[in-house]
Amino acid sequence: MQLLLGTFFGIGRLPGPSGTYASAVTAALLGLAHALGCPWWGVAGAAVVLTFAGVAVAPAAERRFATKDPRPFVLDEVVGMLIAGLPAWCPFLNRWTWATLLAAFFWFRAADIFKPPPIRQAERLAGGWGVMADDVLAGLLALALTAGTAYLLNGI
Repeated sequence: MQLLLGTFFGIGRLPGPSGTYASAVTAALLGLAHALGCPWWGVAGAAVVLTFAGVAVAPAAERRFATKDPRPFVLDEVVGMLIAGLPAWCPFLNRWTWATLLAAFFWFRAADIFKPPPIRQAERLAGGWGVMADDVLAGLLALALTAGTAYLLNGI
């Protein structure tokens, strides 16, 4: 069960850029959640719960794959994308939901790949915190950049 959650139901085991796949699926799920009327605090709450779940299950994934922050473990990308996508719930952006989620995806993947300080340093934290914290920080940076992008989109 831990491995199933950590690989986001097998997405992390797909060949290729598993983190990008997990982020894209999460963005699509965010769009669906928005369309179905899920409140923003439901998404934020899921991000918090999944962060702590990721901290708990990441060490098992590291043992299973015999490496630190293994590529198949993508729950951290799911959490980061949940955080980055929160601006889609801003009331003045309702007509821009998908554009906002696309911007969130772009900014999150950029922040996760390039890892500007202090994101890279967060990987050094012990245990599951090191696996999860960099993506939480990348999600927070992407949230800010997405909110800025959404603000500009709304002004157009």
